[in-house]
Amino acid sequence: MSSFAGWLVSPFKLGREVSDKETRANLRSPGMPRPKPLNKGAIHLDSTCLEYLDRYFLMRGWGVLGGGFLVVFCLVLGGAGIYGFLQSSQGQVAPVFWALVIMAVMFGVPALVALKVLVLKDAFRYTHYPVRFNRANRKVYVFTGGPRKYVEVPFDDAFFFINEDGGTGANNVRIYDLRMHVIESGKIVHTVSIGSDGGSSPGVVLAHWEMIRRFMDEGMEDLPFPPLGIFASSHVSLKNAFIIPFAVFNGALRWILAPFLFPIGVARYIALASSRRPVWPSSVEAECAPARGSRVLREPQVYGDLPGGKSGEAAFMQYWNDAEMQARAEDQGLASLFR
Repeated sequence: MSSFAGWLVSPFKLGREVSDKETRANLRSPGMPRPKPLNKGAIHLDSTCLEYLDRYFLMRGWGVLGGGFLVVFCLVLGGAGIYGFLQSSQGQVAPVFWALVIMAVMFGVPALVALKVLVLKDAFRYTHYPVRFNRANRKVYVFTGGPRKYVEVPFDDAFFFINEDGGTGANNVRIYDLRMHVIESGKIVHTVSIGSDGGSSPGVVLAHWEMIRRFMDEGMEDLPFPPLGIFASSHVSLKNAFIIPFAVFNGALRWILAPFLFPIGVARYIALASSRRPVWPSSVEAECAPARGSRVLREPQVYGDLPGGKSGEAAFMQYWNDAEMQARAEDQGLASLFR
C-alpha cells in the first residue's frame, strides 16, 4: 500500500507498541549523524515557535480526483443499466423496480464507498493539520481538528523516527518521512507525519530533523535563515493549487503532461477550497507568541516564493544543493536501520 493510499484508508495503527524497526530508526539514538539542516515544509519560524505543514498536505486533491472519477463511473454505469431495463420492460412495473434495486446495489454502494473513503477524506476537512514546536516550554502541538482540536506532548517525551514506506511486494519504491509517535503507558496514541517527505533519501529526513533539533536545543539563531527561507504556503488559491503538480516536472515535459496535470490542480483546489483553515485555541496561541523583538518568518502567499529576489533564490539553491548532497551521503549508512 502506497503512503497516499495508506493515508486515505488507514493512516496509522494506534494502540500498539513501538516496533523494532521504528526503534532502530529512532532519531534520538546516540551516534546519529548531524548534517546541515533542511527546511522541509515549515510555514512559520520565530524565536519561540517553529510550525510545519503535515506531510499529506502536498497530496491533497488525489482523493477528490480518484474518488470523483469512481463515483461518476458508477453512476453512469448504473444509469445505463436502468435505461436498458426501461427500454426492454415494455411498460412492466416489476422489471423496472428490480432494475432500480439491482443497480442501486451494484453501482450505488460502490459510489457511496468511493465518496466516503476517498472524496470525503480529502474534501470538506481542514486545509492542513499543522505541527508546532515551542522552544520556550519545550512542547509539541499537533492540530487534529474535531472536539479535541489538538494533541500536546513534551518534546523530550515524543518519539521521533525515520519512517519507511514501500519496498515490499510489487512496490519496490521506498519513501522516507519524519514521523512522531505520542506514547502513553507504552502504547502509541497518536502519530503524525511532519513536513515534506525525503523522497528516496533517509538522509534528507535526517537533515529535516536536524532543523527541528537545532531549533529546540539551540534556538533560531543556530539555523541558517538566510540562505534558507520559508517557501511552503498553506494559502488556498488557484495558483497554489496548480504549482504543486506542475512543479514536479521541468521544461517541455511539463507542458506535454499538462492535460494530465491540469485535472490534478483542479481537484487539489476543490479539496482545499472546500476545507476550513485550522485555528489554534487561544491558549496555544498565547503559549506560542513570539518573544518581544523576535525576528518572525511567515509563509508566503504563493508557494515557492523566497525573500531576497533572485539573489536570495540563488543563495537558497546553492545552500540547498550542498546540504542535500551532504544528507544523501548518509543514505548508505542509514540503510541498515530498515533491514
